[in-house]
Amino acid sequence: MTEDEISTSGYQLSLPTFHGPLDLLLHLIKQNEIDIYDIPIARITDQYNAYLEAMEELDLEIAADYIYMAAMLIHIKSKMLLPRDETAEVTEDPRAELVNRLLEYQRFKAVAESFAELDVVRMGVWPRPAVSHNGEPAEIDMSEVSLFDLIDAFRTALTRYKVNHPQAIELKRTLHKVSDMMAELYNKLKEKSPIRLQWFLEGRDRDELIAIFLGMLELVRLGGISLQQGELFGEILVAMTQNPLDESQFAVYDQR
Repeated sequence: MTEDEISTSGYQLSLPTFHGPLDLLLHLIKQNEIDIYDIPIARITDQYNAYLEAMEELDLEIAADYIYMAAMLIHIKSKMLLPRDETAEVTEDPRAELVNRLLEYQRFKAVAESFAELDVVRMGVWPRPAVSHNGEPAEIDMSEVSLFDLIDAFRTALTRYKVNHPQAIELKRTLHKVSDMMAELYNKLKEKSPIRLQWFLEGRDRDELIAIFLGMLELVRLGGISLQQGELFGEILVAMTQNPLDESQFAVYDQR
C-alpha cells in the first residue's frame, strides 16, 4: 500500500448523543408509519439488522447497545412464534417491555429537547421555521434524525453499485483517503450549493462511498456543511455554511 492509498479501516468517529438503538427503532417506526403499540417485530427486526450491516459496511463502530437490542428483538420474535397458552386468562405481549422502553425514551427526549429550546430562547437565537418563505428546505443538524437518513442514502447508493456491478473483479483495489473526499465535496459546494446527495454519490464504488460518508460526517461536525431536507425522510441536500474551513487541515483525518 502506498502513501496515497490509505484505508478508512479503523477510522473512529464519535456519533451524536441521541443516536442509540432506541433512536434507530423510533426512526424505523416513523419511517414505516407503524403504531408503536403494535410493532410488527419480524419486519422491524429484519430492517434493524439491515441497518447494523450497513453501519458495519460504512466502517461505523457499532456499540454494544446495538448488539444487545438486536438480541432482544430476536428473542421477542422467537417468543411471538410460540403457540399461545389458551388456558391462561391473560397472556402478556412479548413486546410490552420494548414498547414501554420506547415510550419512556420518547418522553425523555421530549423533555431534553424542551430544555434545549429554552436555552435557545434565553440566548436570543431563534430557530429557523420548518420551511422558509422562498420554499427552500430547512437545515437540520446531526443531533436529530439525519444520521439514519444519511445511512439510508448511502445504503441506497451501495445497493445501486452492487446491482450495477454484480460480478465486478477488482484487479487493483483503489483505496480512497477521507481527506480527499472531504476536499472534493467541499470544493464542489464552492461551485454550487446546495447539491443533491444522491447526485454526488452516483457512480461511486464501495470504498469511495465509505470515505465520502466518513468525510461528510466530519464536515458536518466541523460546521463547514449543513444537511437539508424538504420533508421527513425526503431527499437530502448538502449545502455550504457561512463557516469557512481550512482545507489544509483535512489530512489530519486520515491519521485517526
